[in-house]
Amino acid sequence: MGKPLGSERRHIKIEKDPFRTPYQRDRDRVLYSSAFRRLSGVAQVAAVNEQRVLHNRLTHSLKVAQLGRRLVQQLKHRESTEGRELRKVSGIRADVVETAGLVHDIGHPPFGHIAEPVLDACLRRVEGLEGFEGNAQSFRIVTKLARRRIDYPGLDLTRATLDAMLKYPRPRPRSVDDPFAAPPWTDRGFGSKWGVYTSELRDFRWARKRTPARLRSANAVLMDWADDITYATHDIEDYFRAGLIPLHDLRRDRTRIARHAHRRLDGMADFEPNDFDAALDKVIEKFATGITSSCWDTRQNRSAMNAITTSNLTECVGAISLVSEPPYVTVDTRCQYLVEALKELTWFYVIDRPSLAVMQKGQKRIVQSLYDRLRDCLAESPKSPRLPIQLRSIYRGLGHDPDFASAYPRSSEAREARAVVDYMCVLTEAQAVDLDERLGGRSHSSMFGAWFS
Repeated sequence: MGKPLGSERRHIKIEKDPFRTPYQRDRDRVLYSSAFRRLSGVAQVAAVNEQRVLHNRLTHSLKVAQLGRRLVQQLKHRESTEGRELRKVSGIRADVVETAGLVHDIGHPPFGHIAEPVLDACLRRVEGLEGFEGNAQSFRIVTKLARRRIDYPGLDLTRATLDAMLKYPRPRPRSVDDPFAAPPWTDRGFGSKWGVYTSELRDFRWARKRTPARLRSANAVLMDWADDITYATHDIEDYFRAGLIPLHDLRRDRTRIARHAHRRLDGMADFEPNDFDAALDKVIEKFATGITSSCWDTRQNRSAMNAITTSNLTECVGAISLVSEPPYVTVDTRCQYLVEALKELTWFYVIDRPSLAVMQKGQKRIVQSLYDRLRDCLAESPKSPRLPIQLRSIYRGLGHDPDFASAYPRSSEAREARAVVDYMCVLTEAQAVDLDERLGGRSHSSMFGAWFS
């Protein structure tokens, strides 16, 4: 019997493991990596140092992984003989989707999405660099920056797992003449962004060898849907508990919520306001008939919240189907509008809230300041023993990476900028704040036992 499709690795060709499949080994490698543990110090929406117990990138990723596995189990439970053949052809595997869920956010910088445009602008000012994208950084971490062996970079994950984590399987377009046109937003086979740097194109092409250009793999579609469902459900619980989303009284704001959503989603191809409004009304009625007050910590509200979340999860997990053409998985359109309606509650009551916006403005300043100061340090003396050890190591590694040298030939600026951003993307938020304060002369911390020494 031959090896399972997609189970090969780029670096280690022969594996002997009597009790684990290659895909289970992938999951274990991710779980034991420091890059994965670091996600406990990176925000989901609000900063991780909030006194309330909110989801962070680690707990979010664990839920995406769990739900991704349940999606595959749902397909297996419902499948016919034809479905079994389709699943075999598509390469859908629970272990692969689970690992992709664990690793999909592993490249997020401190403060999450709020830092991405700042770092993107910094890198795009450097000639040759295409900018910054969190998904591309995740792919870079597992293929280059994470280390488990001295003789090869990255975690050496299987082809199937690498393909499954690629939500946006294409490099950044180099010009406005790129022929790619955005498909309908409910077409889960494609993503609207890009997800790989030029320096990882060889790993990217190897991972994508058996998948049509720009089309997500079936496992990536399932991981992406699990990501959407998870984000839509757990943030509502977080911010209801924090007193920010009045789930018991959503009817009062219904018109303003719908108007806000229409403006936010207007640019999405084939977005239908009426379908969204129907989903929003359904969401509002569910909460209005179950949640009786603004207080989370009552038996009635906790029980009702659990029942509503379970109902939403069950409906969304059941919304997937197998089809005969790549990417082999489709998601019911009505359920996609339901998830967008759930997400809108967080957008309306939390993300666009002045208190969060003010905090995020400060977080952007920290990210920009830290990037500028570290760039100055590297430019002044890249081999100085005064630099943080891991920054020196990353900078030195770029000098020995033939893929980076080929992508950005003879560019000291590109090497410095990429090293700084790679380093920032292995920091927690607390580390980023502390290092910025130290570099800016504002820290009262001791020099003894500094975490970056």
